[in-house]
Amino acid sequence: MRGTAVAVIGIAFASIAAPALSQTPDSNLPRLVIATGRQYAQGSFPRAAKWQGLYCDKSGCELKPTQLRITTASARNVLDEDEALDALTPDGAPLVLFADMALNAGKVVSWYWANPVGAESSPGLRLAKLGKWVMPWGTRPLTLSWVKTPEGYKRYHVSDGTTKQFLFSVESESHYGGDTTPIIHWVGDLDGDGMLDLVLSIPDDNCGFDERLYLSSGAGDGKLLRKAAQLAGREAACGC
Repeated sequence: MRGTAVAVIGIAFASIAAPALSQTPDSNLPRLVIATGRQYAQGSFPRAAKWQGLYCDKSGCELKPTQLRITTASARNVLDEDEALDALTPDGAPLVLFADMALNAGKVVSWYWANPVGAESSPGLRLAKLGKWVMPWGTRPLTLSWVKTPEGYKRYHVSDGTTKQFLFSVESESHYGGDTTPIIHWVGDLDGDGMLDLVLSIPDDNCGFDERLYLSSGAGDGKLLRKAAQLAGREAACGC
């Protein structure tokens, strides 16, 4: 087990295109943030939200209330104009930040967390090389895997050996030919129901990002996971 910091949110920025996915980001979902150092568009985050941070170190992971300071900054965009940004400053170095989610504070059973922040995870490397990654968890291991479609997409599924559930599709290459294999940031039991939950992000080399939390609780009949939080869009004042 190793530690890193980051999180996901459900918002789509209106003036910019989202990453090249076959699914539209759900702007009604709660938000999470993994990469707090990005250049987010002004107004991307609610000022009155209650934030929780997932903090991990050598002893494990803990979920606790935290302060996320949101200030206004600016940067030059591709038109050489000043563009207003949201600058995020969290308490400490959380692996993930969650906004307005009903999660119980305290120690969290965690099987895997990535380190360093933003680095390609070893599960992601296995997914890219082998097409699957098995997450052992007691008597109920889950396998995350993908298949390539004739149209050039990768369809990602999760399976427990009995049930197979489609999660999302991505293009096989990013805008500039980069890898779109998801980066696994954390795996454990965030909602306390004894089943696996998953935090991942989908890379994009065109200033895009898509960060997600999948929870087992509330997944519904015939489902293993539900998308519980998401943050997707493109960085402000980014590009060439």
